[in-house]
Amino acid sequence: MNTIAAKRLKTHHGQGEHHFLIELEILFDYKHENIIRLEGYCNEKDEKIIVYEHAFEGSLEKHLDNRSLTWKKRLQISVDVACGLAFLHGGAQTNEMVIHRDIKCANILINSDWKAKISDFGLSSITTINQKDVSHLVGTKGYVDPEYQISGFFTEKSDIYSLGVVLFEILYGKLVAPKNYDKKNVDNILKGIHKKENLDYIVFPPMIKKIAPESLSTFREIVSKCLQYERTSRPTAKEVLQQLKKAMEFQEEYEIWQPKLPKDYKDIIQISKSPEMYSTKSNKDLYNIFSNGILLPKDKVWFSLGNNGERNEMISARKFSYKNRRLHLWRSVPESRFQKVAKLLDISNLKIQIQVKTQFLSQDVTYGVHLVFKFCDRPISSKPMYVNLTYKMESNILHSYFATSRNDNWMMTELCRFWNNKEHNDFSVLLESLSRYYCGSDAIYVEGIEFRAMDKVKNDKPEEVQSVLESDSMDNVQKLPTDCDDIIKCSSQSVRDSSKEELYSLLINWILIDDDEKLFSLSKRNGKKCHMLPAKAVLFNSSNVKLFALRDSVHSRFHKEVELLSPPQFRIQCKIESRLLSSNTKYMCYLVFKISPKCRGLHYPVKVRDQLHRKNKETEIIYFRPPSQINLHDTFRVPEERKDGWMEVKVWEFRTDIEQKESHAMDLKLISYEGNLKGLILYGLEFQPM
Repeated sequence: MNTIAAKRLKTHHGQGEHHFLIELEILFDYKHENIIRLEGYCNEKDEKIIVYEHAFEGSLEKHLDNRSLTWKKRLQISVDVACGLAFLHGGAQTNEMVIHRDIKCANILINSDWKAKISDFGLSSITTINQKDVSHLVGTKGYVDPEYQISGFFTEKSDIYSLGVVLFEILYGKLVAPKNYDKKNVDNILKGIHKKENLDYIVFPPMIKKIAPESLSTFREIVSKCLQYERTSRPTAKEVLQQLKKAMEFQEEYEIWQPKLPKDYKDIIQISKSPEMYSTKSNKDLYNIFSNGILLPKDKVWFSLGNNGERNEMISARKFSYKNRRLHLWRSVPESRFQKVAKLLDISNLKIQIQVKTQFLSQDVTYGVHLVFKFCDRPISSKPMYVNLTYKMESNILHSYFATSRNDNWMMTELCRFWNNKEHNDFSVLLESLSRYYCGSDAIYVEGIEFRAMDKVKNDKPEEVQSVLESDSMDNVQKLPTDCDDIIKCSSQSVRDSSKEELYSLLINWILIDDDEKLFSLSKRNGKKCHMLPAKAVLFNSSNVKLFALRDSVHSRFHKEVELLSPPQFRIQCKIESRLLSSNTKYMCYLVFKISPKCRGLHYPVKVRDQLHRKNKETEIIYFRPPSQINLHDTFRVPEERKDGWMEVKVWEFRTDIEQKESHAMDLKLISYEGNLKGLILYGLEFQPM
């Protein structure tokens, strides 16, 4: 049900049919977002009722002293009123116009979105454009055109004077004649708008320090013109609207865009390559320029702002030292921010010493340090590319495994992260090589090194769901699968004579089935089926070379574990029985493992390929050791420690159907990017429902 507002005319008090019909005609013919909308009417016998849309916030008059009504909101209300009046004065593209004759704060209504609408056309008239309107009906004292007292007629410029008073009151924060009208007092108050200085006494006190000087100056000037005694000196509604929008732009510059600029932005501009080109730019334009980046001293530093206003800095490759001088050249590349970039001919022997000092970074911000480069003769991939950049920092040999594409036709690979709490930072690193095996023999362009503010780390991992299944309540028992008895019969454990409550307690903690070759359980979270296969049952070896060894284990429920010997890859192949899965469920497949205490490797990322869907060239990337933050990307899968002391990492996922087939085939190949997988000890594969 919609709320409406209705006006009932009292015909016996002189509110005649003529004005009733005029108001209806205006509301029918002059539809605009800043004019109150007609919802219906009644004109039967002596009943004359007009039904309007309901303005939930009431009239502007009651909000003038509202401290929460900011100057920007007041300007928007002013723009709305001027826009509506401009439409009435000729915006409808006809040879007629409406003279309202009673523009005042009480007749400006505000809807729930704080959009202003002109209302109450009871005294209005429709005339030919530029025609005089002779009338004995006068609007409200304090708002009436002073020339009317002499000429005896209204024009559209009479509405402009009334609009000037409304705009003055919006600035003033109260009515100029709240109760008893005193012409002399009102005139003295309104005279204040004609002064160019010392306007504080006519500005609503809570706003004095929050108004942009240019906005106030522009607003004052147009209101002063509206309140000129002579009609010919007053502007049109369109001209008022234009200036009010200009005042709004100044305020937005002051409120929105100036705070987004660096506090020392003027100093930064002065040391830029062409400071004079920025002198006429608005704050909004300057912010967009800084967001895209600006070239600083001697074309060797690129300064930019991040999404949250943090300062970023890229230092040109011209500032680096090159030990293999014969193997690097200087080239101009159109898409570079700098005039020259370094071309490195031998990526396996870079020998680039970077020793730079940052000058423009934000304090108390985490920064990532990125090498910005690209291959000379290779298109940039949208997927992370394995490059294995080897570099040395503080005598430590480090690796950055992947490079990612940027939106500026370059690539970047992260070298380190640091929390910046200094004005200047010294940074030193020796770049040694890229992987020739994966990167080929292509030369690369190096643009520079970028200190980029890191986005706040998102933790999308849901909080652990507290199990409500730990008690022996009947609700838990109801979650037993209907084919539970058939599965239990396959267990060698003494569970057949257990009560349902005891059975449920056992099932959520795993039972051995099928000659102790499988583990079965129910999810504590949703009661769906889980199961686990031993490593010896899923590892596939098609070669004659011994790739793994089967060992006894007191840490495995299967009493066996498999240790990989020295292969760079291994294959998982099995059929997953549907009877051990819940229907219509998404399953995650986890490889459960640990690393031998003697192992010093297994740091490199590992590709996981689905051999049954080879046309889909997508590969997953996993780690067996948790990588450093610089080698961790959103889509990469990292291991987590389990409650039983083993580690697990997700390697696959699939969905079961409502009507299941007998089994689901699985065939994965896991390939280390570099090195071998010696020292990896496998427990098995666990299938967990989402």
